Amino acid sequence: MIKLPPVTAVKAQAGPFLLGALAFTGVFARGWGNLLYGLLVLWGLILWAATLLANKSPKTEGPPLPPARWAAGLAAFALTWLAAALAGDHPAAGLKVMAIYLYLLALPLLVWPVFARRPAWPARLRLFWGLGLMVAAVLTFREGGYQLVCLRAKAHLGIIELGSILGQLIPVMAAALLAALSTGRRREAAFFALALAAAGVAINQNCSRQTVLAAFALSLLMLWAYRRHFRLKSQRLLLFLALAAVNLAPLATGGGQRFMGTFERKPGSASMVINHSDNLRVSMWRQGLEVFKAHPGLGQGLGVGFRPSTPEAGETIGRQRHFHNLFINVLAETGLLGFIGFLALHLAPLSLIWPHRHSRDPETFFWVWAALAVNLQFGLNGLTDQIFGLKPMMYIHWTVTAAALWQAGRQPDKNGNS
Repeated sequence: MIKLPPVTAVKAQAGPFLLGALAFTGVFARGWGNLLYGLLVLWGLILWAATLLANKSPKTEGPPLPPARWAAGLAAFALTWLAAALAGDHPAAGLKVMAIYLYLLALPLLVWPVFARRPAWPARLRLFWGLGLMVAAVLTFREGGYQLVCLRAKAHLGIIELGSILGQLIPVMAAALLAALSTGRRREAAFFALALAAAGVAINQNCSRQTVLAAFALSLLMLWAYRRHFRLKSQRLLLFLALAAVNLAPLATGGGQRFMGTFERKPGSASMVINHSDNLRVSMWRQGLEVFKAHPGLGQGLGVGFRPSTPEAGETIGRQRHFHNLFINVLAETGLLGFIGFLALHLAPLSLIWPHRHSRDPETFFWVWAALAVNLQFGLNGLTDQIFGLKPMMYIHWTVTAAALWQAGRQPDKNGNS
């Protein structure tokens, strides 16, 4: 007779398993990632409910509570965006969108209990992401007929999600490689070098211009962060060339044509102009600013798209779901008040981890810089796309940020405060 493990053991093991599976599949399989995140949320609800029903203090015996500043940032975001949703023409649609955002923002509350029970788990996350990148490389390479070509490969995720994920994870893998090399962990270094090579294949097949530029710049940021760990100039040069090769190789094998396609010859003239697609995006940005000017306080509302504010703009781009710019989109949807809440949501955790950027603890140092890179990528990507709420991207974004907050919370800052 098979003896089943006790319920308490299953409850304790389910969270770490689901988080690891989410990190792995979320790189290349949107459906699996969404399913696993839903199960992780269910696990978290059971965990919190059991704590409250047992009349235990969450501060001592239950799941760890978030830092007060992070909770304040989340509250500022929720309240300002709720006001914008209710002030819009369709409050029901706005509340639905708000529910999706809050559903994703619960991720730190799910990650911290896992870390509390499995202190070594943060270090394993980057291994799962590395494995996921290897699978993504195989899928995109197969999609290209086993050739290195620029075909906007999407694997199972879709063009925007895969490009964003590669922009997030390439600098994280670069930091993991540098961390392993700096401490002499050769096997880990070989693994992350392979993961970076796989990411290079995937970024070539996806050939997103924004991803290529952001991944290269943020990988160099990681090299700069770890510069003191490699004192010899020859080591730094070798690492620079290696990271440059992974990030810039797509330009030589097909990605370059994406940049060249940014400009086209003007009909009947020898001059070059921005192509129609990119020019349309600029028109969308202008239209978004017009919507914001018409509704500066709380915006036009969430979840209903955008009505052209002028007939001319309507003839050009019609009714839009978003304006291909995160920051303009936030202003148009939620106005200045919502924009302040949006900034509070993202700046609160960054202000908590920033004092630990020089930490002598290797794990804290890694996660703080990984979080800085992921948040910078979020800002860079947001200049050309509406990415807030893209689930595969948000899974990585908030997991990395939560890991950095967790590590920073365990270490004293420069003033000796933990």
